[in-house]
Amino acid sequence: MVPLIPMGFDVLFALLLITSYHLQHGDSRVILSIKDFLSDSDSKIVDHSQAFQAAWRALCGGRGRGQGSSLVIHARETYTIQPQRFEGPCASPHIHIQIDGTIEAPKMVKDWGSKKSECWLCFERVTGLVLNGSGVLNSNGQSWWSSVALSSRREAVRFLGCQNILYNGLTQINSPRNHISVTGCTNATLLNLHLIAPSNSPNTNGIDISVSHNIQIRSSSIKTGDDCISIQGGSYDINITYVTCGPGHGISIGSLGKGGANDIVQNVNVRHCTFTRTENGARIKTWPGGRGFVKNILYEDITMINVRSPIIIDQHYCNGVRPCPQPAGATALKVSGVTYRYFKGTSLPDVTAVKLDCDQRTVCDSIVMEHINITSSSQRRPLTSYCRFAHLIRRFVSIGINCGFHVNPKTPSVAPYVIPQTPYYELPAPTAQPPSPASYVIVADLG
Repeated sequence: MVPLIPMGFDVLFALLLITSYHLQHGDSRVILSIKDFLSDSDSKIVDHSQAFQAAWRALCGGRGRGQGSSLVIHARETYTIQPQRFEGPCASPHIHIQIDGTIEAPKMVKDWGSKKSECWLCFERVTGLVLNGSGVLNSNGQSWWSSVALSSRREAVRFLGCQNILYNGLTQINSPRNHISVTGCTNATLLNLHLIAPSNSPNTNGIDISVSHNIQIRSSSIKTGDDCISIQGGSYDINITYVTCGPGHGISIGSLGKGGANDIVQNVNVRHCTFTRTENGARIKTWPGGRGFVKNILYEDITMINVRSPIIIDQHYCNGVRPCPQPAGATALKVSGVTYRYFKGTSLPDVTAVKLDCDQRTVCDSIVMEHINITSSSQRRPLTSYCRFAHLIRRFVSIGINCGFHVNPKTPSVAPYVIPQTPYYELPAPTAQPPSPASYVIVADLG
């Protein structure tokens, strides 16, 4: 259940955007229904794709030029459609689709039509789209998970090259791959969404963001089999607030730098979020050999409930391959300016609770932990930590953390980094959590 919260800027923005649309067009708006585009013979067919395409042409083309249009799928209406591309630019700067009923994908993979489509509902180059309602988008992805290779699975909803988007209120179920992909977009707000898939459903990310900026995600529940939210390269100015995550793999930055890619992610704020029985919590993952940087990342006011790995920076991420290959002359993304503040809750003691596994060439700089109160879910087994090549500033952290900071003689030396009262220690193995809290003491992946 998404917690009740005071109305914030993002929620107010959503209400104002929808309200301003209706006030602008008033009674002159054209209300379209899918039934307007169905013939008598269509009532017996299973696939309603042609009706949806006809409705989009009328909506995007501005039927009755100069008038605003809304497409409404009413409650208790159910339609099945194959993969669809809803392309812009549109004649009207304001496009409104309200879904209070149910839209389903074909249940069997063979009925999805063309194999060229990479998504089920694909919105491309659309500006000013308001997509809202209380309805359900059922992708029927369960038929894909065991029978189709990852590279050939479809995303459920994709916004590609879009601007000024509001996506509000809908429930999505069982995507073959990502439930929502935001790619090459500017100014997108995602609110009050419910994304649901089994915990063992592979690569069913909740929301995947890439090459996008000014993205707001708020007041949503994400229960999937992979990352609740994944932030990929080329993305900046991302704000995530009041999101409940679990099951899933946490809210992740990355993976970045695969195959030597130059990836950049910066200015990401994750606040007031809850992780329940997730594999990870606040995670940053980069491949060896990558280039670019991750900086200005904040995780604040985070609740962990039986999370396996609450805090991770993994610069040796290899998607489960062990040992992790190290390319000759490998580089690494620079990770700096990452703050974890006001964490509380419990972690499972079977894995390392805090892991800062940084690259010895670039080193993780300005990693700050403040008021971290995470305890073991088992009174008999304390939590452990692992930290290497990280410049860590810590204040009021309940888990003992010693950072190994030695340099391989074959690599360039790193200037000493000294912080008063926080010395660095070589850590050949994880250290156990002390009995009492110590003071002063964040492309598709399978993991």
